Amino acid sequence: MSFVRCGCRRQEEGRSSRKYRLPAVNLPRYKRIAPPCILVLIWLVVSTLGMPLSLNAEQRKGLGMWVWSSSSFLTQEARQQLVQFCVKHRITHLDVHVKMAHNSSNAILKDAEAFKDLIALAGQHDITTAALRGNPKMFFSENHDRTLRELRAIIAFSETLPQDTLFKGIKYDVEPYCTKEWKAGRTPLYPMMYDYLTLLRKAGSVLDKQAPHLWLAADTPFWWDKDRFVLEFEGKRKRFNEHVQDLTDFITIMSYRRSSQKVLDCVENERRYAQRIRKVIFLSLETVKLEQDPHVSFWGVPKEEFWKVVPELLETAERDTAVGGVMIHCYRSLFEKFNNDPPNVPGKVTPE
Repeated sequence: MSFVRCGCRRQEEGRSSRKYRLPAVNLPRYKRIAPPCILVLIWLVVSTLGMPLSLNAEQRKGLGMWVWSSSSFLTQEARQQLVQFCVKHRITHLDVHVKMAHNSSNAILKDAEAFKDLIALAGQHDITTAALRGNPKMFFSENHDRTLRELRAIIAFSETLPQDTLFKGIKYDVEPYCTKEWKAGRTPLYPMMYDYLTLLRKAGSVLDKQAPHLWLAADTPFWWDKDRFVLEFEGKRKRFNEHVQDLTDFITIMSYRRSSQKVLDCVENERRYAQRIRKVIFLSLETVKLEQDPHVSFWGVPKEEFWKVVPELLETAERDTAVGGVMIHCYRSLFEKFNNDPPNVPGKVTPE
């Protein structure tokens, strides 16, 4: 399996449509249909072709993983260790956190050659990759220009990759609710929510113009579907998660629970909305040691319990067109869980 992903972009709601590969039609099945039925069938086919189809139509659903530490791919040994770990555990996609440097006018991707080598090595095993960026304040309005410069740097990097690369896009893991500004909010319509959506709109426009083959995704909490997060954006009043789903190709929901049913319960509203707009969501599991809410993580739980839940969720993804796959958070803690030693990095297992 490979983790390839995503959903359609409706021009009126989110990112503009790209080229889609249409599903084949098995014509012999319809040879004996009466003429009126054929007319109805033709009308249905024409209507379907007029709709933006999901980019996920050709997807083989699978298992993905966050990689936060650059030390996980800086050396040849680290890259081989990471990819071998993925092959062993049938992980077919990596969201890899990349760091940036800035000069007076541009952003520059750090460790670009090492990242390029990781993309190539992973691709040899049919493992896709994406650039991961995350900081709680990077979507604040005063940081939009900087964030977009960084996006253009990632696009420029992607243009140096071979044509058959399995580098797929950019994922934002931005959690504005971790900031004191969000926590100090006195109304449900936090200014940060508008900033967040506005940045997604800008990022989508940049990608549509400069790199329409790259997808735009976001990691979100499961609770952005609450009524208190309803707001108006660009003339449409919706829940925050719905706006985010409109503006991205897909979202990965931090549905951290220890049972498949609890994970699915967390994401039901987002799943229904994804089904409605013909996109997908990705489920996720936590393996990091958590000081608060340790019960939502598989840290300290026998690995047999973890590998019981993973296939259950993957089976759900296979049955449900609105579920694209499963993501695991994250490489360092998962490696330590299985190997009792962090991957090439000493010290405490903590996401950056």
